[in-house]
This record gives sequence, C-alpha cells and structure tokens, in this order.
Amino acid sequence: MENRKERAIMKTGALRLNNSFSLWEKASRLIPNGTQSFSKGPTQFSFGVCPVYLKSGRGAKVVDVDDNEYIDYGMGLHSAILGYSHQKVTEAVTEGASNGINLTLMHPLEVEVSEILKAAIPSAQRVRFTKAGSEATSAAIRIARAVTGRDHIAVCGYHGWHDWFIAVSERADGIPNAVKELTHKFSYNQIETLESLLAEYKGKMAAVIMEPCGIVPPKDDFLKKCGDLARKAGALFIFDEIITGIRWNEGGAQALVGVTPDLSTFGKTIANGMPISAVVGKAEYMDILNKPEVFFSSTFAGEIVSLSACKATMKIVKEEKVIPFIWEKGKRLTADFNKLAESNGLSEFMEMVGFPCRPVVSFKNNGKNHDPLLMKSFMQQECAKRGLLFTGYFAMSFAHDDKIIDSSLDIFDDVFKVFKAAVDGPAGKDLTALLEGKVVSPVFRKL
Repeated sequence: MENRKERAIMKTGALRLNNSFSLWEKASRLIPNGTQSFSKGPTQFSFGVCPVYLKSGRGAKVVDVDDNEYIDYGMGLHSAILGYSHQKVTEAVTEGASNGINLTLMHPLEVEVSEILKAAIPSAQRVRFTKAGSEATSAAIRIARAVTGRDHIAVCGYHGWHDWFIAVSERADGIPNAVKELTHKFSYNQIETLESLLAEYKGKMAAVIMEPCGIVPPKDDFLKKCGDLARKAGALFIFDEIITGIRWNEGGAQALVGVTPDLSTFGKTIANGMPISAVVGKAEYMDILNKPEVFFSSTFAGEIVSLSACKATMKIVKEEKVIPFIWEKGKRLTADFNKLAESNGLSEFMEMVGFPCRPVVSFKNNGKNHDPLLMKSFMQQECAKRGLLFTGYFAMSFAHDDKIIDSSLDIFDDVFKVFKAAVDGPAGKDLTALLEGKVVSPVFRKL
C-alpha cells in the first residue's frame, strides 16, 4: 500500500449537486416516493451531500447529473457483474434491438439461453423467463402451490414486493388480511425456527423459500437441513438466487454449497443489468405449468434484447473466469479495508464482513452513542466528497481491478482519519455535528 497518496487525488470540498436537487424537487411532485426503487432513493444515501441522480456508468465508475464522477460498488443494485457498459454486452444489446426487440412469435434465443442456464445451474431442468426478481419468486410460489395444493409459505430473506411476501413486512397496507395469514418467517442458521413453523402448519406448507447466502455463511448443514425438513413436510424447497446467482458461482450459490433445491430464481447479474429473470427447477415440478389450470405468461418475458444480454453475459462470465476474479478482488478489498480501519483506530466502529464476492461494511453499535445509520451516513458524505459512492455493500464486478481498489483504499484511508477525529473530538464535534446531510433510514424499520 506504499505511495497510495500518489495514486489518488483527494477531493474534500462540498459537491455541486444543483441538478440532482432540482430533479428531485420535480420528482417529489410527480412520482410517488419520488423513486422507482427504494434502494435507489434518497432515503438510502445521505440527502444533501450525496448525488440523487446518475446519468451514466462505465466500468466501475458512474457520473451524476452535475458531472461529478464516483467509483461505484452498488453496480445497479448488484446487477452489473461485468461492469457498466461492457462492450460485448452493449454489442449484443444493440444487435438484439436491431432485430425488433419484441416480436409476435417466439425467438430462438428463448431456447438457446434456456440451454445455457440449464447447463450452468444444478436445479435447472426446466427454465421460464420473466422480467424482475419479484415476478420470478412469485412464479415459483405459484408453482409450489399448484404442485402441492397447499397455501402456506415459509420465508427467510427478502423476496420482492408482491403480496405473498411483503405481507409479513411493515409495508403491508393494501394487502388482504387473508393473504397476510399465509406467509411465515423463519430465521437463518436457526433450524428450530423452521421446525416450529412446519410443525405448527403441518400439512399446510406449500413451500420453504430462502436466500441461500447473505452475509453470514450457513452453519451446521443449515441449507441441507432446511431442504430435508421441507421435503419431509411435503413442501417444495426454493432458493431465491436473485442476488447470489451467478455472483457466488456460475451455477449460483447452490453450486457453491452443494445443495440443490427443487426450484430456484435468478435475475440481476445474469444479463449485466438488462431486465430479465428466470424461475428454474426440476422437471417434475416445473411441468405443472403445462396444465391449462396454471397460468404464467408475460408479453416481455421473451424479448430479444434482454435474452441477448443474458447470452453474452453468461458467455463472458465463463470464458473470462469472472467469478474467481471478483472473489479474489473482494478478498483483497476486505482485508485491506479492515487493516486500514485497525490502523486508524476504528475497528471498534466498523468492519468489512461477508462473502468476498459481495462484502458489506458492518457498523457496530458499541455503546458510544454513535448509531450505525449515523456512521453509515457520515461515511457516505465523506466518501462522496472524495469520489466514491458508498452503499455499504460491495457488489464486486469484473471492472473492479487493482487500480480501482487502490483508489478506493486511498479514499477510505483519508475518510477514516476524518471519522476518527470526529469520534475522538470534544463535545459538539462528533459525527452528528459534522454530518451535513440527513441520516439514512432502512427500508424496513423492523429489520
């Protein structure tokens, strides 16, 4: 890490964000919530000091509407695994658009891309496409209910905005009470919570759906035990791999951990940001969709552009060995971030943890009157001033090479010194007094 300061230009002045704020003012009068996705909205970035709108991205960098440039690790909410504007994907998208985008009959790419996913994903004997992760998980739930003739669902993780799942959140207004009664939460790495649910709803559970990996690794064969319990109870076992697949492994987290579910859902990374998702699974369950009584159909599920992007992305991931690359760079970023935190006396406040392909910064509630969300907001403020968009998670991509990581570490080292001075300073000079924007808020307060 020698000569790091020579490789980075430290920008510590306040950002000019006039265009961002002007657009937000208009959006707040036009668009409910002002945003299409809570995760992209200004409640997730310290409003007043962070950009609100981005206009372009290339590689691992983005440019906001005021022409400020940032290193980015959010990567389109995990979707741009190759980096923004990857040339080969852009060429595939352009060719797909030139062929008509969405035709009256099916396109051969539906078959070709299905074969690609089947070859890569252990559970993918059959494949169906749709556009968003929420649609894919909802399709998986419909399949499970049709197969089992049951209604209740056990969930672990986040599975989208549709009624069947969001009913168990605090954002459940507008959902019938009858629907709310059908979904039940269990806890990761606590097998007894699933055992309890399956016993309570014996003979009623259609599916056990879960994110196979998040921040904490599975322990004591937790995933296998969940599958065994689900099948013993007559329920389908489903992996929601919208985030983990193909990021954890080309075949998804299921290929990494060696546990094959009955159904799986994929999205985000499989087309490097283009809107496509898939529900895949064992033939004996997926073929329920052949019954005329079960309906799953979408105008845009087979459009050419996204399928072209998926084909190109999967080819690049395999041939360029993208997954080992992002694991390697993630390991380096994690180790060096934590070394810098320790050398700056901040290990008691924060630590980078999780899987190297998608590490996160954990802010510690250490009893020193520094709320984790306040610490995150302060980090966002100071990183933005220096040219890094801090999301708290790091969706490693093929564009995050050593040069980008070097520059990121330069910025963190500089920010850590400001952070340390703030937390060690006299009364009135703590993080709260030095925060120039708003404290970010969680999408789900109960989480």
